[in-house]
Amino acid sequence: MSHPSTRSLEMFDAVADTGSFRAAAERLAVSPSAVSKAISELEARLGARLIARTTRSLALTEAGTAYHASVSSALATLDEGAETVNSVTAAPRGVLRLAMPVTFGHMYIAPLLPMFAAKYPEVRLDVTASDAFVDVVGEGFDVVIRGAGTLPDSALIARKIMETPTVVCASPAYIETHGAPAHPDELADHACLVATATQSISEWVFDRDGAAYSVAVSGPLRSTSLIVAREGALAGMGIARVPYHFAGPELESGRLVRLLRDYERQEAAVYAIFPAQREMALKTRAFIDFLVAEVGSVRL
Repeated sequence: MSHPSTRSLEMFDAVADTGSFRAAAERLAVSPSAVSKAISELEARLGARLIARTTRSLALTEAGTAYHASVSSALATLDEGAETVNSVTAAPRGVLRLAMPVTFGHMYIAPLLPMFAAKYPEVRLDVTASDAFVDVVGEGFDVVIRGAGTLPDSALIARKIMETPTVVCASPAYIETHGAPAHPDELADHACLVATATQSISEWVFDRDGAAYSVAVSGPLRSTSLIVAREGALAGMGIARVPYHFAGPELESGRLVRLLRDYERQEAAVYAIFPAQREMALKTRAFIDFLVAEVGSVRL
């Protein structure tokens, strides 16, 4: 049995929805006679009356009502299939506005941007590097890179792109003078450089047999900036505790030494924040997928 054309099914669906040949014809930009002919051919093919016609109105028959349910579902499935193909074959394009924190952005995002641009030449990048808070929707950003935290409203979605340990570190000069702690409890005897957003008692959290373990610390420096704590450690002021990505190059070069590694907790995460939309723009989806694949694969 041959199947009716998609066009004839669309005409039947339009007639069923509008209750009129003329209204269906206007919806599909064809003549009423073309719609009437298509319905007659469809009924002849199926061997059943689908529409009961009178001089003043028309209505679906019992067979027509049942058939309309199947036709509507089939047309919706075809539309979804077309959208799926378009999402695969269409090329991301347009301006992508990105905001990223200075240190993390320069270390991990900036080196990847030429690779992304080469992969998606129709996307133009507009990048803001700043540690200041940005209003994702209000300032018109497509993607904002942030550390862990609560989303300010439900209009945003967060996708994790990296999970990194928070490391305790000090300079070789400090270790030579004061020694290196072998256990978190020994930090009480060391100068600790505290980076915290609050003025509460400073505590560093470690892992002990899979459970969180807190140690009170103090020292000659307190700051709301992780960079300030890192620079203090580089200068030999004391021991700092920062996410690995804030001290990666210094640790790799030996300017800082990683301490208490057996007690580290994998607790620092970085997220891509983007506006919640029914259909995410291809440029945004492509960029976030790219970050997850490239940044998420970095070994720390």
